[in-house]
Amino acid sequence: MPRRITHRATWDVPAHDVYAELVDADHLRARLQELGGNDPALVEHAVDASGARLKLRQAVPAEFLPSVIRRFTGGDLVLDRVETWRPRHAGGYEGTFEVTVRGLPGSMTGTQRLEDSGSGSVTTVEGEAAVNVPMVGGRVEGVVVEQVGQLLDAEDDFTRRRLAQDRS
Repeated sequence: MPRRITHRATWDVPAHDVYAELVDADHLRARLQELGGNDPALVEHAVDASGARLKLRQAVPAEFLPSVIRRFTGGDLVLDRVETWRPRHAGGYEGTFEVTVRGLPGSMTGTQRLEDSGSGSVTTVEGEAAVNVPMVGGRVEGVVVEQVGQLLDAEDDFTRRRLAQDRS
């Protein structure tokens, strides 16, 4: 049975400013360099007035993974991630994400939203991880959801630091 993932981040700047940072190529490359594990890459970057399409490759080093995951991946947990963003008519941005994990028969998919809230903004991510492996699939899904949740927290912290630098 697929595992749900939910993630929420609050920002002290408007959604437009957060979006501009989240889709900036320099920001993405720096974030990948700091958080992307072995051999990270910004594989695709397309941004225009209609929105953004981003494809990233990053990894969670094998030493941070339980043996059940290493058995399938043979080493690092390599995540291929595609994100889309588009402006919402009511303001803010919405999009989708899909994460595939090399060596695992499954994926994580969902939606993301960025909208103004009070004097700042909020990002909401909701999705599901599904790994089709008999008897251990649920455990693997749990590890994937946990690792992606930690990665999203770290990415939020990185983005906050960058936004603070931009304002100073």
